[in-house]
Amino acid sequence: MDKIQFDNAIQKVINPLPGSIPASTTYKLAVKRKFEGLTIIEFFSKAVPRSTPDIWIDKVNSDNLEVNGKKITVDYKVQGGDVAIHQSEPKVEPSVNSDIKLIYDDEEIIVLEKPSPIPVHASGRFTRNSLINILSLAFPEQDLKLLHRIDANTTGVIVLAKNKVAANFIQQQFENKTIKKVYYALVEGNVKEDYLNLQQSIGTEVLVGGSRKLDENGKISQTEVEVLERRENVTLLKVTPLTGRTNQIRLHLAELGHPIVGDFGHKDKNYFKNNPFTYPTDSLFLHAHQITIKHPSLKEEITFTSPIPKKFN
Repeated sequence: MDKIQFDNAIQKVINPLPGSIPASTTYKLAVKRKFEGLTIIEFFSKAVPRSTPDIWIDKVNSDNLEVNGKKITVDYKVQGGDVAIHQSEPKVEPSVNSDIKLIYDDEEIIVLEKPSPIPVHASGRFTRNSLINILSLAFPEQDLKLLHRIDANTTGVIVLAKNKVAANFIQQQFENKTIKKVYYALVEGNVKEDYLNLQQSIGTEVLVGGSRKLDENGKISQTEVEVLERRENVTLLKVTPLTGRTNQIRLHLAELGHPIVGDFGHKDKNYFKNNPFTYPTDSLFLHAHQITIKHPSLKEEITFTSPIPKKFN
């Protein structure tokens, strides 16, 4: 498939955007063992912090909230492994940037340039307006398999596999940490050191708004930083994540005292208490510039590059 064919297929499914038409969304939520013994209302009040108990009481009473496929009462106590299912009212999803570009395509993989903002997969307020859903609509004959993620507000290169063998081959490289990734970030202030190796542990708990936080009991993460250019009140950085924790680069740079330009929520710790994790505009100056993988069938390393966005200039 060439770039013109790719663009034509995408255009057919984004005008209008899939999520611009009101529709109900089915949500499934598995109960973690730590929530065992809570009533279904208490569980959802904790699992969805911005909600109110009345919402879940109404859903139970209207048979719009089931557990393991069965109707329940408001007194039902959840068990670890339960799967709660409910549907939303028909709604329109927030708009996204659908300017998805093709970088590379063969029988094993497809490599894309992701714009911002658009989430890679369904999450939070986004189900139909996600990269993976738009691709599934544009190329229904292909079973594209997501191998890694970048934030909705991060631009740049992303790789998907076209079959299980290719997916497993590349996924093993992620697990073995042999894949090389390079990001560019524009941060606030002037970073004094030319080179930095940042190491902090990041918690696995999903916080209000979908963010994460540094946690000494979390998983260790490591990021190498190189100063490329110091400008007036900002610094352009080359960033190499040596681990792949969620929000790793954003958290590390904010903790350094140099949050990424446009990353309001990691600059102001109270921001995500009242705002969703995905910013509505292309405000974040973080770009996934390069990724190097060993190709599943060629068995040789290939580097794929996404040009640095003009906004960085």
